Amino acid sequence: MSSRDYKRAIIDGLLKKYHDRCARNIITNRRIILKPTEIYANYEKNDADLQEKQSFHEAVAELLRRGFVTADYLKFSDDIEKVYLIEDQIAAIYGYLEKVYGVVPQSMLVNQVNQIAEKHIADGKIVKAYCETILEKLKNPGCTLVPERVEANLKMLRLLENNTESLYVREASILVYGDSKWFECNNYEEICTFLRIVTETPREDGERNDAILSRFNVIPTDQEIFIKGDWKIEWDHYILDVAKLTGGVAISSVDFPNIVRISVQAERVMTIENKTSYQRMNGNRTAMMYLGGFANRHQIEFLKWVISDNPDIKYLHFGDIDIGGFLIHKHLCHETSKQFELYCMGIQQLKDIRYRHCLKKLAESDYARLPALMADDSYRDTLQYMQEHNVKLEQEIVSYYLMQ
Repeated sequence: MSSRDYKRAIIDGLLKKYHDRCARNIITNRRIILKPTEIYANYEKNDADLQEKQSFHEAVAELLRRGFVTADYLKFSDDIEKVYLIEDQIAAIYGYLEKVYGVVPQSMLVNQVNQIAEKHIADGKIVKAYCETILEKLKNPGCTLVPERVEANLKMLRLLENNTESLYVREASILVYGDSKWFECNNYEEICTFLRIVTETPREDGERNDAILSRFNVIPTDQEIFIKGDWKIEWDHYILDVAKLTGGVAISSVDFPNIVRISVQAERVMTIENKTSYQRMNGNRTAMMYLGGFANRHQIEFLKWVISDNPDIKYLHFGDIDIGGFLIHKHLCHETSKQFELYCMGIQQLKDIRYRHCLKKLAESDYARLPALMADDSYRDTLQYMQEHNVKLEQEIVSYYLMQ
């Protein structure tokens, strides 16, 4: 290593010991000591590289000159026995590291995080819990917290804890960070997870992590249900005839509570996994609903209502012929307590010559998830065919030809 590299290694080694001791709240008059062998393992050996030792000595001499350390030398020798940190120079050492190396050392970051947590620990119950969590983490010498991240989390937690008005997530983000997307792009899941821990609110099956924000009067966005075909949605003073609109409608979740009845005038209800296929399919004898993947809480709530009001019609699901498509179907049936028939999601479609150029190979993750799904009779035959021929198929090509 060069003299420059040794200076950095010596400083980092001394500061790590200093902050390890601070984190454990040890009160002592003993000095922070670093032995040369902790940096250059062969330092005391007879066959030590003389150039390496010279670089080490030059590094110590520079740190001595700057007043950051003191050193003990072996009698009648230039060899160094111990290097001691001068604790009064901590701030100057931080400044030197930032100026010369352009990197704020972790030990300095730990100190900054500690100060931030101590400053805000009395701000509120939730903020206090977060600060206590941070201070506990700092007891771990390997802690790698970032001051800016901690400060950003505290800003959002303070808003949430004191919020009394109804806000959308992006409104909360711009109020706190001046950027409508910053919250979702940076610390969204971290905040939601912490709120569940501190409020002792575990996630229910199928529940989104961010549902916890509603406790603090913050909602992601109003969820929308996309439907088209022969539906009639009845409110107290209004009936919406969806069939009159070729492209269908989107009903906001805020309008759900006031619905009186959902009537399906068609022979069947079909849930559709992907947006393109939903748009391509027409509503002839079918009431259709777009899922967009795994059905969310609002979609499940809507479908349960549909099934309750229309128990005697057929229920179908149309999606990709792949592991994900079958898992979406399985989740749908489980959550609604209704067995949806698979629509155009079988061997016939995989064999269809029109789709041959669209067949894809199974991924490693597909093979890993196959055994569990094969235990279900609904998918076994198709999955065996997929496995034997190493194929899967997206639904967009199927919906395209269905509407030709």
